[in-house]
Amino acid sequence: MRGLRVGLRGMRANPARAGYRRRPMSRKPLTAGERLGNAARPQAAASARAKPGSPNGNAKNGGGAKNGGGAKDGGGAKPAPRRRRGFWRTLARVVLFTALAGTAVVVGLFVHYSAGLPSIRGLKHYQPPALSQVYADNFALVSELATQRRLFVPYAQIPAVVRNAFLSAEDRYFWVEPGINPLAIIRAAFTDIRLLAEGKRPIGASTITQQLARDMLLNDQLTLARKIREAILAVRINHALSRQRVLELYLNQIYLGEQSYGIGAAAQAYFAKPLDRLDLAEAATLAALPKAPSYYDPFLHPAAAKARRDWVLGRMVADGYISHAQAAAAAAEPIIPKAAGRLKVVPGAGYFADTVRHQLIRRFGLKTTTEGGLVVRTTLDPRLQAAAMAAVRWQLMRYDRNFDGWRGPVARLASTAPAAWPGLLAKVAAPPGMLHHWKLAVVLSVTPAAARMGYLAGSKPATGTIPFADTHWARPALKGRGLGAFPSAMGQVLHPGEVVMVTFRPAAGKLAAHLLLRQIPLVQGALVSLDPRTGRVLAMVGGWSYRRSQFNRVMEAQRQPGSGFKPIAYLTAMEEGIPPDATVLDAPFVLNLGAAGQYRPGDYETGFLGPVPVHKALEDSLNLATLHLARQVGLANIAKNAVAFGLVKHMPLLYPAVLGALDTTVIKMAAAYASLDEGGRKVTPVLIDTVADRRGRILYRAPDLSCPTCAGPKTVPPVLTVSRPRIADAASTFQVVQMMQGVVTRGTGVPAGAGFHREIAGKTGTTSNFHDAWFNGFTPNLVTIVWVGFDTPRNLGPNQAGAALGAPIWNRFMKVALKGTPALPFVPPPGITLAETSAGGTPPILEAFKPGQVPGAGTVVPGAGAAGPVANAAAPAAPGTAASPGAPASGGAAAAGGIDSGLGGLY
Repeated sequence: MRGLRVGLRGMRANPARAGYRRRPMSRKPLTAGERLGNAARPQAAASARAKPGSPNGNAKNGGGAKNGGGAKDGGGAKPAPRRRRGFWRTLARVVLFTALAGTAVVVGLFVHYSAGLPSIRGLKHYQPPALSQVYADNFALVSELATQRRLFVPYAQIPAVVRNAFLSAEDRYFWVEPGINPLAIIRAAFTDIRLLAEGKRPIGASTITQQLARDMLLNDQLTLARKIREAILAVRINHALSRQRVLELYLNQIYLGEQSYGIGAAAQAYFAKPLDRLDLAEAATLAALPKAPSYYDPFLHPAAAKARRDWVLGRMVADGYISHAQAAAAAAEPIIPKAAGRLKVVPGAGYFADTVRHQLIRRFGLKTTTEGGLVVRTTLDPRLQAAAMAAVRWQLMRYDRNFDGWRGPVARLASTAPAAWPGLLAKVAAPPGMLHHWKLAVVLSVTPAAARMGYLAGSKPATGTIPFADTHWARPALKGRGLGAFPSAMGQVLHPGEVVMVTFRPAAGKLAAHLLLRQIPLVQGALVSLDPRTGRVLAMVGGWSYRRSQFNRVMEAQRQPGSGFKPIAYLTAMEEGIPPDATVLDAPFVLNLGAAGQYRPGDYETGFLGPVPVHKALEDSLNLATLHLARQVGLANIAKNAVAFGLVKHMPLLYPAVLGALDTTVIKMAAAYASLDEGGRKVTPVLIDTVADRRGRILYRAPDLSCPTCAGPKTVPPVLTVSRPRIADAASTFQVVQMMQGVVTRGTGVPAGAGFHREIAGKTGTTSNFHDAWFNGFTPNLVTIVWVGFDTPRNLGPNQAGAALGAPIWNRFMKVALKGTPALPFVPPPGITLAETSAGGTPPILEAFKPGQVPGAGTVVPGAGAAGPVANAAAPAAPGTAASPGAPASGGAAAAGGIDSGLGGLY
């Protein structure tokens, strides 16, 4: 301490040595000499330090005195301001150290958070998931395929007003920032500190590029680590992609509420209109949503949505996108959201759309089908689809009334009081399969002549009446015991409190309160119609209702075709050179099975006709004559044609197969009959014309007819080239088609041709025990196949054959389909001769003959006798002894020594 005091005294005694000068007490201005002395002092001090003991040295050597130094005159004894200079040096060192440390921290954080970040390489070619749309041939919407509801809109097709609204709302410096906005980040950081201290959610400072990085490459967790990774990715994206590409991805990726992703889907969800039809106010409303889609939803929070929309309009004015007048006009508009509502698609096209979906998945995969934004144009004709659905449902309801009776109400209400029943009825769910124009109604009161019904017209209660005269069909269905007696009063059909399905009966050009009782049929039906020239499927009905059952009976149901298979057998006979007027025997056909017994089928009608022309055997669907013909031409040859025409992959070499006792599908029958219609060329059904990606590039085009001369000179007529393979002789095929016209005009298919004045060819089909009823028919430009039956095969009822159930559907549909079209003839191929014949005493008919065949030559097809591994010496059965139609075989296959008549009902 003593040494310290001595040092301090020394410093006070010699301030110059101490390294500082005492501040003068006086504020008197310095003279010129003083200023000069002060200016020279630093140099003198430096010299003194450089050369100790010199004349210019320090005070010890008297340097200061010789130069007029000292405190009084401001000489060289005053020291340099070393303390101030040291402060700035220290500050500079601190700043430099802080900068280096900050840089090291930033680099460290960058290296740390960059590890494991997803690559942005794929963003250059990335496409946001977008729903695929399936259209009919007239571009009516058939269905949408998606995991997310998103409509991709390319940048060039996004209206400027929509782009500008989102830029003003979300990122006004988008075009100039480097992917992030540093000033906004700093401002948000200070704000977030206060919000976190208050326990509130922090605000964001994310640019559009950062939001894109978060939505596409990261998660939505609100953490500092995620924000850092988001910023790093945003900078990378900014360098890798153009600004337009970033904005395109963002506007198609962002979630905007109402289960809509992207601006295209949002325009539909909130305003039920395409994006290019939005006005300024609507565009600003969409731009208000990204901040909080649920809070600014105009359906749920109209006031908040309008306030946010008006804020967006103000930002657009500030950014120079719109004028004050435009903003004021838009702000004056009320927000009137309009829900897109139920998707408007082609009615009744569910089965067709589902088949298209499966085909797309097989070709492109599930991800591309549901997220690729495909634009699919199909072959569906909405007009024909509506006609097909109406025809099938009409017949199924007719059958249901006649054979399945009334199965009772949907539900029962606890009260029919005027104040109670509307609310109770509103809680009753519509049964799956109830048609959209049907309604649920409750029985309020019953008289012998009518039932007073209550139903809901929207949300309001209304009443109507079901007259008893319209319920005469409603015989009660008795479980396992058929149907009860016809009702004699309304009280036997309906009772108060019962909920049933009804529809309106049109009256005086409008819907009246006259109601009709309805129920969903148990029986099912299927129809497919296609263009034989191209294979394009124009209509498809896979059942009563896709909502009730997604099982497509056109594509998936394996059913026996019955006599619908017989044209393949007769085609084989024509290829073997048998003329259509040849005589074939309609007599018992007995096949010895050894120890298993005998196979002995019968015709639909009892009795035998003996020798008949081949064309009559097909017209009247004679089982026995067909079997004798098959034995002559060979099962192997018939099987070859069955496989070539696509009916089966493998046909067993068994005689029952010739009568249609094998499994196939409705669509395969359509392809086979289309191949007959096309003169023996293979026709493959096609449901899809083209598939394009979201940018319009064609990914798939259906094979079609080619026209090599269409691009040539206009003087050369167009010539269509058919590339489909030939699977049967054209002349033989035409002979069969000519005979199939007789089926419609004179044979079992007459109900199908009723009312037509054009050439129609077809064939009925009915399976054993009346399990399946078919009609398969075509004109030169349209093929239609109809099937009716139960999903679990059971007897359709007495005489419910293809002519009774399938043919009326075919007739009803084809009258709509062919209306206004020219009546085209079946054109015979070269070498065919048409000549009238009257073989077997039948009236003269027109038949087709190949070169070398002579009409009326009296050709006989061998057929009397038995066939099989063991010769049969038994005499033919007497007429009328064949098994009765539809009777099941005793014990299934024949017992030893017995007779199998189980296939006697094929017709």
